[in-house]
Amino acid sequence: MKTINRKDFDLVGTVLKTHGNFGAIKIQLLQKEKITEWAFLEIREKPVPFYIAELKQSNPTEWIVQLKGIDTVDKAIELIGLPFLLPRKKGLRRQKEISDQLIGFEIIDTKHGLIGKVEEVIEMPMQVLLKTTYNGNECLIPAVEPIVLGLDEEEQIIEVDLPEGILSL
Repeated sequence: MKTINRKDFDLVGTVLKTHGNFGAIKIQLLQKEKITEWAFLEIREKPVPFYIAELKQSNPTEWIVQLKGIDTVDKAIELIGLPFLLPRKKGLRRQKEISDQLIGFEIIDTKHGLIGKVEEVIEMPMQVLLKTTYNGNECLIPAVEPIVLGLDEEEQIIEVDLPEGILSL
């Protein structure tokens, strides 16, 4: 049985408040997202799945969501402020998000520490590469799982686990 890991999810929003008298909640998304039949809320640092019974978009980044099993305002109040997660798609994040906005982000490797800053994002037909300079040499890092472990937009850090030898290419 596969367990649900937090690293398999992207933070895409937050539960803002309750809506109505039957336990619906309002979700504020960080950007426009497609929401399907499952919602994942981070509870005690773990993604917890909820089946979406009803879903209504109030604007491009706000949704009113009725979760199965959350049928009272008291139950919904307990969810306010919780992170809203969606399963991570292949690659650094969703392809549309990989852009020049990453230029200047620090690339930090689990073994080598600070590698450098993203100087350019190169979109190739099969993958996206992050260009940086390490010890005076140009380095191209594939922006794919399992190399990219996470992205902290607030701190402007990309955490990577580089394969052996990639820095000497």
